[in-house]
Amino acid sequence: MEQQMKRIAVFGGAGYLGSVLCAHLVSQGFEVVSIDAHWFGDEALRPLLGHPCFNSFKIDVPHGDEVLPYLRGCEAVIWAAGLVGDPACDLDIGFTYGCNYRSALTVAHICKWLGIRRFIFASSCSVYGRANSEMTHFSEDSATYPLSFYARDKLACEKAIRALTDDSFHPSILRLSTLFGWSERMRFDLVVNLLTARACKGEMLEIYGGLQRRPFLHVKDAARAFATVLSSDTSLISNKVFNVGAGTNNHCISDIADLVFSSIPGVRMKFMSEVVDLRDYHVDFSKIAETLSYETEFTVARGIAEIQQKMSEANGINIGDPVYVNEKRTRQLISESWKNGHHLQSSIAELVGSAA
Repeated sequence: MEQQMKRIAVFGGAGYLGSVLCAHLVSQGFEVVSIDAHWFGDEALRPLLGHPCFNSFKIDVPHGDEVLPYLRGCEAVIWAAGLVGDPACDLDIGFTYGCNYRSALTVAHICKWLGIRRFIFASSCSVYGRANSEMTHFSEDSATYPLSFYARDKLACEKAIRALTDDSFHPSILRLSTLFGWSERMRFDLVVNLLTARACKGEMLEIYGGLQRRPFLHVKDAARAFATVLSSDTSLISNKVFNVGAGTNNHCISDIADLVFSSIPGVRMKFMSEVVDLRDYHVDFSKIAETLSYETEFTVARGIAEIQQKMSEANGINIGDPVYVNEKRTRQLISESWKNGHHLQSSIAELVGSAA
């Protein structure tokens, strides 16, 4: 067994996933450094401030050596930063390129140059895109069919980061299922979270399609997956891709609506059959279970109950506020970027080529 790592840097540490991840790693005895632009604020990290094993630094989109001082002494780096989700990433491809592909690859190269051996990249099961007659269940070896710029961006990052692998640099790719569950930096643009929150507020639930399949993963289980990789032998995780989730959490969207209705009776639902979401994938998670002995703890039903409880405690919360909705906040960021003359230009051909 390799020696336990201690100092970990988390890019995106103040985010929906990142804040939960930082808290979990600190609880596991790691010394954690959060590096985040704080586009959604830093309130999610307040419970950790002052902890002897935690530090937080505000750095905007990292393109260069401004991150170097904060990475020295780190034994592993986790990338959970950037723009997340199809709607946010589609707003301005140039802005997305700078925040995601260019920043992630810059940090990966810096890590390799510094001799940081571990780099874990948060990817997405959305790279699988859509089931077809030849492929209904997707494993890590399955062909990918990305249907959005967000998914193509994730694949481009995966390919470029894995290409850096050598005897001294060991990246791992975690393809996360669709996240759900409560975080101190909450998101109400994720299907389980949104439907539950709307139901709690007595609002009509609009279900688009309903038969398309998705794998779901509680944000705390996602955090545990990163910790599992950190504690695993290099031989098991170097240059490896892992789907993260559980077979029991593969659900149709209509199943999620039914689970919400079971937890919050009387909810009104409207099925929008004329609006079709082409993303449809059932994912296999046997690799991470068999290789790393990883198992999830949260069912979707348990996550719904958790959100219901938190919503009752957060009386009057405005679930439509941009701080809770990535697309809305990203619109503000792009507008601010143009006004300040710092808009990120990019070579789209370079990114498309990287994803080929």
